Amino acid sequence: MSQSALPDASPRGAKRRLESRKRLLAAARKIFVTRGYHETRPQDISKAAGLGHGTFYLHFKDKRECFLAFVEEARAEIDGAIMVRAQHAKSLAEFVEAVLTAIYDFAEEHAGVLATALSDEAIIASGSGGVEEETLLHRWGSEWGELLKAQAKEGVVAKDFDFPLLGQAIVGAIHQASSFSYRGGRSRSALVKTLTQFIVRALSPRK
Repeated sequence: MSQSALPDASPRGAKRRLESRKRLLAAARKIFVTRGYHETRPQDISKAAGLGHGTFYLHFKDKRECFLAFVEEARAEIDGAIMVRAQHAKSLAEFVEAVLTAIYDFAEEHAGVLATALSDEAIIASGSGGVEEETLLHRWGSEWGELLKAQAKEGVVAKDFDFPLLGQAIVGAIHQASSFSYRGGRSRSALVKTLTQFIVRALSPRK
């Protein structure tokens, strides 16, 4: 193999690779949201990023891997927004309200991104190849379960729960209620209020 065929391992080369990946993910984000996964081609992403088609495969094995990288990027952004919103919560009710508000703010500020990222279940199922991968909803459910387990130790949440199952149940309820609410034209404030009351009352220690 010639020296020119080897990846540039210099700091400048690493910076260029990072910039290329950022451009590809930014382009992928726009195209996945507007066209959907199945109508998107790797060459469309490369072209929109202003890069050669071969550059795509220096960063991603295939379109599926690129899509899952987009999902991971969206998840990190949403988690960051939740942390900012929820860091000063002084009660379970304030925490739940902060989480819901952060999610809905993100969905409104980044139209289509959350909905597209949540379609990852079908994409993961289509080509796991025996590799264990978690969907975005499943991961959020796991995080909720761990959080509530910790809160139970503090006496904030009742202790008699299967917390891994509870986390999935809460995320499922939020997802379904949100979809139902938006289709029915309910206000966001009413949705947040109802979900917060439901979750807090269900989780509070029995007196």
